[in-house]
Amino acid sequence: MLPKQNEIRTERLLLRPFLASDEKTACSIFTDPLVSKTYMFPDFKDEEQVKDLFRRFQKASENPDAFVYAAALDGELIGFTNYVTKDETSTEIGYVIRSDCWNKGYATEILKAAIAELFRIGYQKIVCGHFEENPASGRVMQKAGMLKTDRTESIAYRGVDHLVIIYEIDAR
Repeated sequence: MLPKQNEIRTERLLLRPFLASDEKTACSIFTDPLVSKTYMFPDFKDEEQVKDLFRRFQKASENPDAFVYAAALDGELIGFTNYVTKDETSTEIGYVIRSDCWNKGYATEILKAAIAELFRIGYQKIVCGHFEENPASGRVMQKAGMLKTDRTESIAYRGVDHLVIIYEIDAR
């Protein structure tokens, strides 16, 4: 595998490491009830746990072996992408956009950039999934070139069982 790029530019966005100045916005994303309906954040007991998650994301984003990028629009954090699991040739990734930035094409832009970078690094297959009740995320995956598979998973999150629809794309 090749090392990841420190920064990735898209048409409108910059994917980069998290900055200390991103903390307030990142923590608001982590605790946004609209976002946490479909992105699996832990149940935070207090503000310190939220800040601790930010510090872990920030540290991981600075690690050349970890696929974690903050997504910024005109210097302001609007979301992020990261891998969830990985093996020698494939990885599962996730992405998050601030709820006030939904429906503007940013998620698709982030996902396309992440896919291109993961293929450049050397991964052969990229997988994403979305809760059945979040079809907008499936449309993002389709717009990014991913194909819906026949596979599904059942995941319990916050006391509710969710059916996860799986998409993938391979380097071929």
